[in-house]
Amino acid sequence: TWHMLDILTEITTGKGKLEDIDFLVELGEDIKDGSLCGLGKTAANPVFTTIRYFRDEYMAHIVEKRCPALVCKELIAYYILREKCERACEHCVLTCPVKAIASDEKGIKVIDQTKCTKCGSCELVCPKEYNAVTRLSPSSRVPGAGTKKPE
Repeated sequence: TWHMLDILTEITTGKGKLEDIDFLVELGEDIKDGSLCGLGKTAANPVFTTIRYFRDEYMAHIVEKRCPALVCKELIAYYILREKCERACEHCVLTCPVKAIASDEKGIKVIDQTKCTKCGSCELVCPKEYNAVTRLSPSSRVPGAGTKKPE
């Protein structure tokens, strides 16, 4: 089961390979067949179920390096939608623990993707009426303006 966890971790960090899916199934069957107790015999069932019902998500992680659920830190980026960031509130700027967010002269915020740790604090503090912080996957979808500090 530890080896299955390692493979799943590789997949969720964008380092998975296509053959990992079949290997997970094969490994799960071996664990099931080789276990002496009920717990061991069912340990791989969650993996079997996710592969059966969410294979397209496995493929997105492996082939496209994309997380459809927008939760895998290695495969997402936070981005501030310029058209929604209409308020010079500075909540996100003040909350960011690594100072990855800066404001331009109009108060529009930009996240420096090279500094961002993807902690999500900016998303949490952005006022709900603006909802300006969004997650994108793959991170390459972030428009060029969001990758550097405003001048």
